[in-house]
Amino acid sequence: MGTGTLKPHISLKFFPNAGRVDSVHAVAHRALARLIPLPRRFCILSDLLSVFRSDADRTRHNAVRFHSERKNTNTGRPFLSSAVACLIVAASLDLTGCNSLQKKHDNPVMVEAPRRIAPVKHDESETQVAESVSSSKKSKMSDGDDGPEISQVKAISKKDPWDGYEDDTAIFNSQVAATVNGAPILNGDILDRWGGYLKKVRESMVKVCSDPKLQEPGQPLPTPGDFEKMRYAIIQRDIASHIHKKLLVERLKGSLKQEQMKQMQAHVDQSFEKEIDRLKKELKVSNRTELELELNKTGTTLQNIKDNFALEKLSTEYIVAKSDKPDPIERPDLIAYYQSNTDKFRFEAEVKWQQIQVTISDGLDAKEARAKLEKAIAELRRGVAFEKVAKKYSDGLSAKEGGLRDWMEAGNLADEKLELKLFEMPVNEISEIHEGASSLCVVKVLDRHTAGRKPFQEVQDEIRQTLTEQQWQNRPKKLLKELYSQAEIDTHYSYQAPQFDPDGS
Repeated sequence: MGTGTLKPHISLKFFPNAGRVDSVHAVAHRALARLIPLPRRFCILSDLLSVFRSDADRTRHNAVRFHSERKNTNTGRPFLSSAVACLIVAASLDLTGCNSLQKKHDNPVMVEAPRRIAPVKHDESETQVAESVSSSKKSKMSDGDDGPEISQVKAISKKDPWDGYEDDTAIFNSQVAATVNGAPILNGDILDRWGGYLKKVRESMVKVCSDPKLQEPGQPLPTPGDFEKMRYAIIQRDIASHIHKKLLVERLKGSLKQEQMKQMQAHVDQSFEKEIDRLKKELKVSNRTELELELNKTGTTLQNIKDNFALEKLSTEYIVAKSDKPDPIERPDLIAYYQSNTDKFRFEAEVKWQQIQVTISDGLDAKEARAKLEKAIAELRRGVAFEKVAKKYSDGLSAKEGGLRDWMEAGNLADEKLELKLFEMPVNEISEIHEGASSLCVVKVLDRHTAGRKPFQEVQDEIRQTLTEQQWQNRPKKLLKELYSQAEIDTHYSYQAPQFDPDGS
């Protein structure tokens, strides 16, 4: 053979079993092995096999169908012709290549690696995954790898934590927060006054999670768990006062006869009517129906408010009825308090005065201001009232009030020299002209008090009021010490009963 292009030659002698249907795949494989190198063989193998299988299926079908009629017919002949045709196609592809089927590679053995898919972990965000892919690409490029890096980033959307949330307010409020001598305190008893606030907070949380524009960068989304923590925090803070009131009311109910209890309840109902009138004005409604509707919007009812009102009222009534009456406050008690609390009745030096002020400005220089002030002084010396002269000549802040300055304690005036003059000059005398930073003035001291302590006669009524309030605060302590020592209080919240001194104070 010459040096020209090699033309492949196919002879059926290489395929002694070509007439058998079962040897189709072996025939095709050996033909390809002789004519086409291994890498290129994969380019067309799948197409050839699909043709072989299709033709083989038809051959088997025809063989069964016509076997009885055409015993001498070679059923492998149709298939053989198809096989020969496919092998001819394979031979021609060996000469022309398979660029139409697959990208040609410089090295047909070391082909490009298959596509890689970067998985996304459940705890990774979109940003983290994207940054990881970008970093991987940069690392590849820096190593001199120009091949494409194909990664698939799974988009992760932040799930709204409030999806599927059901309002459990009714169930939560019906749960027991504590028991006092067997009497329950429900979560709703404590949260009733906060119903409207909690409803607004929950709606705000849901709105923030549903609208990305309202979400603050870097801040976690509010969840139903956060809302639940808020409810528990409010109960934790207020439960002590509810236990206190419940303890008093239960003792009151146990100490009164049935008829007495009815009278007490009637008294509470009468007092609550005034509370209803107050609520109507506050919520701007005219009747009970409208009031109930407005209260429902805030997450409470008129009955809940009445129950809490009765709890407050009855607990106070019990303290008044059962606590020891305080001793009367006598004069020696007042004097003793006055002498032991001297700092409460001390006062600094103070002065009450009048002023005529003329400000130096662009339109009035210092010489002109002084001349104007001297005219005012001349009128004062002629006996014209200070108030009248001040309204005529002064441009100070108190000019409209006749220059009157109310009581001022020492240390409150920015002009220290003028303040010193006010605390040293005689009362009811007019001063000389005083030069300030940007004005001139004359002053008159109307009255002055030196530093000291208020006289007892001035403060004895104030002392009596203070002692009365202290008595009312200390009055129930002995009673409460007895009640708490005998009470059975059970709660799953953190609670510490109040401690009392041995004498009950």
